[in-house]
Amino acid sequence: MTELKIPGKVMLSGEYAVLHGGTAVMAPVPCYLLLKESDSRDSSEYPRVVKHALELHIDEIGGFENKNGLPGIELDNSQFFSVDSEGNKLKLGLGLSAAEAVGTIALRFERAGLPWEHNREKIIKYAFKAHNHAQSGLGSGADIAVCAFAHPIKFRKTDEQLHIEPIECDLMEYKLPLKLAWTGMPSDTRNMVAAFEKWAKSGDRDLLKQLIASADDLADAWFRQPLEELYEKIDNFSSHLRQISKSADLPLYLPIHDELEEWARNNGGRAKPTGAGGGDMILIIGDLPVRHPEDTLIPLML
Repeated sequence: MTELKIPGKVMLSGEYAVLHGGTAVMAPVPCYLLLKESDSRDSSEYPRVVKHALELHIDEIGGFENKNGLPGIELDNSQFFSVDSEGNKLKLGLGLSAAEAVGTIALRFERAGLPWEHNREKIIKYAFKAHNHAQSGLGSGADIAVCAFAHPIKFRKTDEQLHIEPIECDLMEYKLPLKLAWTGMPSDTRNMVAAFEKWAKSGDRDLLKQLIASADDLADAWFRQPLEELYEKIDNFSSHLRQISKSADLPLYLPIHDELEEWARNNGGRAKPTGAGGGDMILIIGDLPVRHPEDTLIPLML
């Protein structure tokens, strides 16, 4: 039986700029969706994205699946959740739906004898279709790309074309400490993106261009430039993002973001929202001390 594990994701930079052709830098997170082929083919309890990914016709394996049928799938998504002090299950903002789309399509390819590692671009294409359909067109596709590559990438989308560049420098030699902290609340991604797009249509076009330019500049700095230069470019990008947050009345920054950013700066590092912001995860950059015993941090092992 085919078994796979798909990593979660984090957007290191490029938030919102990526929706208008800017460059995002994505990295996998060592929290995994586990999938395996199952004899049970009852799809009634599958997540929405998995259902769409199973229903999608795949040209390359159509003959195999006409003969053998679609697979049953058993999923374990426990690593994408946390539990609060009262025992309530909390979904972490680590790209579960993207992992579900990639995992389902990759499992179908693997089952037909087409290895994931040799068919990443095809898997991304079909996973993006399934995810896009399930999410009503929301998102750039960056989450899908990094889950499929399971490796840091630079990502752009222009004229419906996905541009993906794996970051091939010596990540171990660079030794940039990166961790994720949970804000304590989920992000309302759909409404956040809708509010940004409304602003983008009628807001300050120059500010949007500055955000995109600073995202591109920062993308070239990750894992390549000295820490002081990287921090300078993070500050420039974050400054534009904060201005847009205020101009668009977009609640991207919560008090916890401001608190962690001040703490990180005071200790020689940086902290910033990831993805849609307004909740979910906060990226912490630098070799920083643990603030409190109760801090829960996810280290990124790149």
